[in-house]
Amino acid sequence: MAEEIMKDELAVEEAPAKKTRKTTAKKAEGTAKKATTKKASAKKAAKPEMVTITLKKSLIGALQAQKDCAAALGLKKVGDVKVHPENAATMGKVAKIAHLVAVTK
Repeated sequence: MAEEIMKDELAVEEAPAKKTRKTTAKKAEGTAKKATTKKASAKKAAKPEMVTITLKKSLIGALQAQKDCAAALGLKKVGDVKVHPENAATMGKVAKIAHLVAVTK
């Protein structure tokens, strides 16, 4: 009887190990696919479009939040020109001070 119990325990222990190995192999295949996808998207994102931002009007009399946005963009004086990547963060800052700046792509 003890031998039968031992055989049953071994059979129970072996079954999950086989599933784990198959699952691990599937995960490895999925990871390889994801890695190539990330590499392809990294190549696309390697050279983002740039925008040129020029401060056209003075910050005197502007709200503090607008002055902070201009400072974050690197604009201090009228006529300052900076080049930034065209992304959501940059365009959000530009939107706050759109009446003070000129944007070209």
